[in-house]
Amino acid sequence: MSGRHSGSSRRFGPISTLVVVALAAVVVVVGGWFGVQAVRASGADSCDSLDTVSLAVDTSIAEPVQQIVSQAGEVDRGCVNFDIRSERPTDTATEIAGTENRPDLWIPDSTLWLLKTLRSTGALPELAKTSVANTLPVLVSTSDAVPVTDTWLGLLQLPGQRIGDPLTSSASNAAILGALAESEVAISDAKAVSAALVPMAQDFGRIADAPHDTPDLVAQVAAEGGTSVATEQALIKYEADNPGASLTESVPPTGSYFLNYPLAVTAPAGPDYDRVKEAGAALASVLATQSATDTLVAAGFRTASGTPLPDGKGVGSVASLEIKNPLSIETTLRDWAVLALPLRTLVVEDVSGSMAAKSGDSTRIALTVDASVGANSLFSDQTEMGLWAFSIGLGGGQQDYRELVPMGKADGTFGGKSQRDAILDSIRGLPALVGGGTGLYDTTLAAFRRVKEGYDPNYVNSVIILTDGANEDNGSISLDQLLTALQKEQDPVRPIVIITVGVTSDADPFALQQISAVTGGTSYVAEDPRDIPDVFVKALNSRTERLAGE
Repeated sequence: MSGRHSGSSRRFGPISTLVVVALAAVVVVVGGWFGVQAVRASGADSCDSLDTVSLAVDTSIAEPVQQIVSQAGEVDRGCVNFDIRSERPTDTATEIAGTENRPDLWIPDSTLWLLKTLRSTGALPELAKTSVANTLPVLVSTSDAVPVTDTWLGLLQLPGQRIGDPLTSSASNAAILGALAESEVAISDAKAVSAALVPMAQDFGRIADAPHDTPDLVAQVAAEGGTSVATEQALIKYEADNPGASLTESVPPTGSYFLNYPLAVTAPAGPDYDRVKEAGAALASVLATQSATDTLVAAGFRTASGTPLPDGKGVGSVASLEIKNPLSIETTLRDWAVLALPLRTLVVEDVSGSMAAKSGDSTRIALTVDASVGANSLFSDQTEMGLWAFSIGLGGGQQDYRELVPMGKADGTFGGKSQRDAILDSIRGLPALVGGGTGLYDTTLAAFRRVKEGYDPNYVNSVIILTDGANEDNGSISLDQLLTALQKEQDPVRPIVIITVGVTSDADPFALQQISAVTGGTSYVAEDPRDIPDVFVKALNSRTERLAGE
C-alpha cells in the first residue's frame, strides 16, 4: 500500500474548465485491439442484427472499459458491437486529423485531447459523456525519501524531477497545468513555471528514446529512487502488480488538475453520425451503471464525480485546480516543444584584427574563446554542430569564411577525434587566425545556406554568429541585399534561425538585430567582454523566441 500525503482537505470540485491548447501531436504507435463486444438494447428481447461502432480508448483505462462492455447486458438504444482498440491519445488524435482508421467514439484520458483536434477538424467533438472516470497527477517517491513541496511549481523545481513529455502525457501536462493554475491566483509565478521547465526540456532530448510513459516513470522511481509525476491510478496499478513496492504519493495542498476521461463522438459528419451518436449514448448508459463504477474503482480510478478512493487508497480528498487563461499553457508547451528538440547549429566566430583588442588583462578573442569553450558543455550529445571562422579573405580569394569543423553529431568523429573535441581544439586555435577586416554579410548568408542545405525537421536549425565589428568588406553584398536574400530564402516550413552575439559595443547592434529579426532569431550584445559567457548562454537558450512570436 502506498503512503499518502496531501495538504488539502477540501472536497473535489467541478471538472476543470476546458483549456484550448492547439499543439501538433507527436506520433508514437503503440496499443492493441480488444476486439468486438456486443451491447444489446433493453427495448428488445433479441437483436436481429448488430451495428459495429469503433471505439478508441486510452491505454490506461482500456482494460476496465473492455471488461465493462463485455459484461454489459441490455442498454437503452440499439444493438451495437463495440470494436474496442487500446491506443495512446497521440495516435487517435492523428487518426482524427486524417482519413484512415478514424474511430467513431473515443475515450482519451483528458478533455485536453479533444481540444487539440480543433486545429485539424475545426470543431470540438460532441460529448456522449463528460466523464467516464477521474484520476489526478501525483508526486511519486520512495517511502524513505519524500520531498517537501507546497506547490506544483516547487514540485517542478525539484532536482532531477521526472515528468515525462507533456506533449504526449496528460499526467505531465496536468502537473504543469497545476503550476499555471497556481500562478493565476498568485500562489506561483508563470515565468517561474516556464523557467523550471527549461532544464527538464533540454534534458529530455537525452532520454527521449528511453521509456518515459507514466507507468515507466513509476517503475524508474521504484528501481532508482528519486521522484516522478504519475497518476494516482498508475501508482495503484503498479503496486497491485508489484506487492513488495514501497512507494509514496503526495499532492501539494493547493490541489490538482484532474484528468476526466470523456466519451466523445468522433465520427465524421455524415449519414452515419446519428447512428454513432446513439451508440455513444448506449455506451454512456453502460458506463454509468454501478457495476461499471465498481470495475473502474477496482482498477484505481475515481468516479466521474471525483470521489476519493475507498479503503485508504490514493491521496484522499483533493481540491480541483482550474485554468482560466488558456494561452498560458499553450505558450508554455510551445517553449517545451522547442527546447526538447536537439539543436542543429553552425557557430560562426569573428577572427578579424579587432578581436585582438585588449580587454582588461585579456583580449576580446581570448574571452570569446573562453566563453565558447564553456558553452560547448551546454550542447547535448544529440546536438549536431559545426564551426566556422571569418575575416576578409580568410577562406582564400573573395571568400571571407573558413570551415574549421563541418556539421556533425556531437558524439560523432572528425579528423580522428570526437566531433566535440575537434570543435574545442579549433576554438582554442582561433587566436592564431586573428587578422584582417570583418567580412560579416557574405559569411552570414553562406552560413544560412549551409545550414539550410542539410535541414533536419527533428532539430532546431540555427546559425550562431559572434562578432565585434561592422561589415568592412567593400566587395560584399550590402545589408539590404543580405536581408532581402534571407527573407526570400527563408522557408517558413523549414526555418533557419540566426542568433547574433555582439562582442562589445564596437559591434553593429543595428545590423545584427535586423539579421536576427528577419529570420525570427534574437540578437544580444555583450557591452563588457567579460559578459560574453553569460550572453552566449542566453543566446543558446533563445531558441524558444521564434515560436513564441508565431
